[in-house]
Amino acid sequence: MSMANNILQQYARNYDWLTSSGDFVILNNGIEVAATYFIMLLVLFFYGAGRYFSLDYWIARRFRDHR
Repeated sequence: MSMANNILQQYARNYDWLTSSGDFVILNNGIEVAATYFIMLLVLFFYGAGRYFSLDYWIARRFRDHR
């Protein structure tokens, strides 16, 4: 960990921000991460997982084949 801190001190312009919570932080999770996951959820909700990746496709296919 100290080697990573030495590299950051030498090359990073925003070392204070990267180490603001103690150890260095790669991503300070803010509203951007929550918004990204929410948008991905909306896309899955409205468009679905697709033909071969959705669970309802495989369930319907199994029961359709038995008739």
